[in-house]
Amino acid sequence: MKRRTALKNVLFSAAGMLTVPAWGNAWNSSTFTQTSSIFTESQAEILDILVDALIPSSEIIGAKDLGTSAFINRMLADCYETNVQENFKIGLETANNLAKESFSKPLADCDKVQRNELLIKLSNTNDAQQKDFFSLLKQLTVLAYTTSEYVLTKHYNYVMAPGHYYGCVDI
Repeated sequence: MKRRTALKNVLFSAAGMLTVPAWGNAWNSSTFTQTSSIFTESQAEILDILVDALIPSSEIIGAKDLGTSAFINRMLADCYETNVQENFKIGLETANNLAKESFSKPLADCDKVQRNELLIKLSNTNDAQQKDFFSLLKQLTVLAYTTSEYVLTKHYNYVMAPGHYYGCVDI
């Protein structure tokens, strides 16, 4: 190997190692700002309501306040096939229709108790498509919530590079 090639490789590796911690710390809710959504306005509203019903706000910040819906939108758009995206959209509409059938009003007008009853109905349904929708909704909501900066730093006490290395210490 030539010396210039070796030096160039070492410099690129060192530059990469210096930027990785900054890149890893840069993930927060503002990095998931939505430029475009795969959902319509009404579907996005239903998603917000369902996410808020799954992990509501209390003494701690809830899933809706952490921007979990934006994370779900990004994950579905970037990581899932078109048929899964369409089934998810159908699931959102089905949840709203189920609320209309059960409570004679759309999901947006339901109170917390009714929303919780709707979640129980979705989880106990025999329809495979609704079960798949609800399972994916729960998985993505929990993933987004538990990997958010707020939860990792405030509740898991996660530190990107814990402690300090003292290399020159008398033993």
